[in-house]
Amino acid sequence: MTEKKILLATDGSKPALMATKKAIEEAKVMDAVVHALTIEEKAPMTLLEKKQENIAEERYLEIKSRGSEVAKEYGDREGVEVVEKKVESGPVVAAILEYAEEIDPDLIVVGNSGRSGWEKVRLGSVAEGIVKKADHPVLVTRVKNDDYLKDILEIAREMPLPPIEELEEIIDIDLEELEIKKQLGLAFGTLLAFLLPFYGLAAVVSWAPDIAATNIIGYEMNVALFWILLIFPIGWVTAILFNQYAKKYDKAKET
Repeated sequence: MTEKKILLATDGSKPALMATKKAIEEAKVMDAVVHALTIEEKAPMTLLEKKQENIAEERYLEIKSRGSEVAKEYGDREGVEVVEKKVESGPVVAAILEYAEEIDPDLIVVGNSGRSGWEKVRLGSVAEGIVKKADHPVLVTRVKNDDYLKDILEIAREMPLPPIEELEEIIDIDLEELEIKKQLGLAFGTLLAFLLPFYGLAAVVSWAPDIAATNIIGYEMNVALFWILLIFPIGWVTAILFNQYAKKYDKAKET
């Protein structure tokens, strides 16, 4: 008799925990083995980017855990065989479909964030991609209340992702470096706003004196003099913009 298989795609997030629980339930009915696939990050984001993503995600998902390990533990408790599979970072949908071709599952189970707008595009695209491209039946689950997930949430909270050592200190350093770069960029731009007209005038006077001495139509003023007068409003506008930015920047830091 051919062994029945269920492919579970999990990243340890709350929608994935919902998918895990559903996969185990289906495995009991089908008498199937669950293959829990987790895609590991081979080249992770910078610590600052990772921290920002984690903060935004945790507000909604509330928990982030070791996906395949949680599935294995939950399966053991429920009497369902779970095979762990971890692959290196890559296009998530492609990795899931490739593994599906390898094991030929009877069902693919994946969680959906249940969000809308941009968050749906970012976090719900995996489920959508699998549904559109998979050659196997796909079951997409949505997050239910915590009472339904209580048992698997307890396991997940006991198996959180390992913390990054000295993360907060590194984040502070990254933020400070970003602030310095932003300030340097603004200062450099301000300097260019003043210097470019001067060097431009010098170039015109040196290499094209005839143009510099040409009177502007309708005015008793040559190009060189007009250029000199133009430098002052440029500097004035630049100073105003810099002052407005500085006020907003200081206000943002205070909050």
